[in-house]
Amino acid sequence: MTEYQEQKSSVLAALREIAELAQQSGAETLAIKLRSDRIPRLENDRFHLVVLGEFNHGKTTFVNALLGRAVLPVGVMPTTAVIHRIRFGEPASASAQYSDGTERAISVDDLKQFEVGGKQDSSVQHIDLLYPAPVLREGLVLVDTPGVNDLNEARAEITYDYIPRSDAIVFLLDAGQILKESERSFVSGKLLSASKNKVLFVVNKVDLLSDEEQKEALAYARKHLEELVPDPKVYALSAQRALEGKPSGIDTFVDELQSFLKLQRGRMLLENALDVGLRATHHLTSGVQIQRRALEMEQSELERRLNSLGENLRASEERYAQRSQQIRESLAGLKGKVRSNVERFGDQFAEALPAEIDQSGSADLRKYLAGFIEERFRGFAEEQADEVAVRLEQVAEETIAFVTDDTQVQTQRLRDVFGDDTPRLELDVNTFAYDVGVFAVGAFGITMMMLSNVVVGGALTVAAPVLAYLFRGRADKLVRARAKEEAPQIVREAAASMASAFERRIDEFGEELIRFVSTAGEEMTRNIVELVRAAQAAQAQGDDARRKLESSVSISIARLSELQGRMESLKTTL
Repeated sequence: MTEYQEQKSSVLAALREIAELAQQSGAETLAIKLRSDRIPRLENDRFHLVVLGEFNHGKTTFVNALLGRAVLPVGVMPTTAVIHRIRFGEPASASAQYSDGTERAISVDDLKQFEVGGKQDSSVQHIDLLYPAPVLREGLVLVDTPGVNDLNEARAEITYDYIPRSDAIVFLLDAGQILKESERSFVSGKLLSASKNKVLFVVNKVDLLSDEEQKEALAYARKHLEELVPDPKVYALSAQRALEGKPSGIDTFVDELQSFLKLQRGRMLLENALDVGLRATHHLTSGVQIQRRALEMEQSELERRLNSLGENLRASEERYAQRSQQIRESLAGLKGKVRSNVERFGDQFAEALPAEIDQSGSADLRKYLAGFIEERFRGFAEEQADEVAVRLEQVAEETIAFVTDDTQVQTQRLRDVFGDDTPRLELDVNTFAYDVGVFAVGAFGITMMMLSNVVVGGALTVAAPVLAYLFRGRADKLVRARAKEEAPQIVREAAASMASAFERRIDEFGEELIRFVSTAGEEMTRNIVELVRAAQAAQAQGDDARRKLESSVSISIARLSELQGRMESLKTTL
C-alpha cells in the first residue's frame, strides 16, 4: 500500500502538471477534462467495474446480488435502458445525469422509470446511484450496462465507450447456453483487444443445473475460454439464489473479487491514468509547438493565417455537412428496405391467417391466437433487427473511416497555414474519441434493444379487438368468422407500426452518428485553436506579453518532454 500511494502521488503530480501547463498555454479544454475526470477518479481510488452480458443472462440480478438487495429493476425482457453507475453512499440516493451536463435528484424507488419501455427522457445519459453496500465501501464503482439481444449489435458503443472507461470487466455468461457464437465472436474480436487482461467471467444461473451438470458447464467454459484467453478467471454462481439468501457461490466470487482488486486494482488505476497522461502530453506538445510557431510571426501575418485557418474550419464545416448528408442518404435507403420487408411480412402473414384460423377450433383460437400473432412478430423482428444491425454497423464503420480521412485533411491544413515544419498531429479518431468521450455510435445498442418489447406489446395491443370478441363466448362459427375478418387487418396495422418503430430507431442512430461527425471535427482542432488564439492575444498585448508567452512555451516544451519520460518510466515500473 505504501508503494502504491507513492506511485499514485507521482502519477497525480504528473497529471496535475499537464493540466497546469495546458491552462497556462491556453488549452482550457484539455485542462478542464483532466481536472474533472481522470484526476478525481485517481484521487478517490474509484475503480470502475463494468458488467457486460446479453439480456436474460441475469446481469442486473447479478448487480443486485452484489448490492445485497433488489435495488435495480429486473424482468424477463431487457430492462436497463441507460447506464447505471453505483458507488458507496449513505443513505441511498440517486440522480439522473443529462447530456447537457445538468443533473436531477430522483427517488431510488423510481428507478423503474429508466427501464426499457419506461417514460425516461432520451437526454438522460446515465443514472448515478449511491448505496451502502459493503462491496462498494473501498471505492468500487459498479457500472450496469444496457442489455441487448446480441452484444455484437452494440459492439461499437461497448468498445468505444464502456470498455475504455472501465478498470475491469465482469462478462456474464448463462449456464444454460455458455459461450454462444455471438459471445465468442465478441470476446475474441472486441472485448479482449480493448481490455487486455482485466476480464472476469461469471457463469450465472447454475442453480438450474445439477451438481454434475455444473461441473461439466464450468469445464466447458474454461476449455473454450482458454482458446481465447490465457488462464481465464471463471466463476460460477446463482445471483437469484443470492438475493433469496440461499447458498449461491456469490460469497466466493466477492472474496476472490476483493482479492483480485487488492492485487490488481492499484496497478490498473495507475496504468489507465498514465495512458491518459501520455496521450494528453503528446497532443499538448504538438499544440504548444504550433503556438511557438505562431509567436514567431508578425501580428499582421498571424492575423492573415488565423483568417486562413478560419476559412479552413468553415470549409471543414461544409465537409461535415456533406458527410452528414451521406449518412442520411445511406440510412434513408436502409429505411426504405426495412419498410418494404416489414410490409411484405405483414401482407404474407395476413394472407395466411384465414387458413390458419379455419384449421383451429374456437377453444384454440381463444387460447393461442394472441400468442401465435405475438410469436410470429417477435421472430420476424429479431431476424430483421439482425439484418439492420449489420447494415448500421457498416454505416458506423464508414463514418469512422471518413472522419479519420477528414482528420488527416485537417492536419494538413494546419501545416499549410503554419508552415511545413509544423509538428505533425497524429490524431487517431478512435484514440481521440476515447480521450474526449464524444463517440456516440452506440445509440443503436440502446435504442434498438427496445424493439422486442415494442413489438411484443404492440402485437398484444392490436390483437385486443379479436381477443375481446372471442372472450364474449360467441358461437364457434361467429368467432371464427370475426377472427378471419379482423385478424388480417390487425396484422397489417401491426406491421406498419413495426416499420415505423424501426425507422425511428434508425433515425436516432443516424442523428448520433451525425453528432459524432460534427463534434469530432470540433474537438480535434479546439485545443490547437485555443493555443493559437492565446498567441494572438499575447501579440496584441505587446512585446512583454509575447516574450512572456515565448518563455512559457519553451519551459512547457521542456517540462512536457520531462513529464513524458517520467510517465513512461512509471509505466515500465508498473
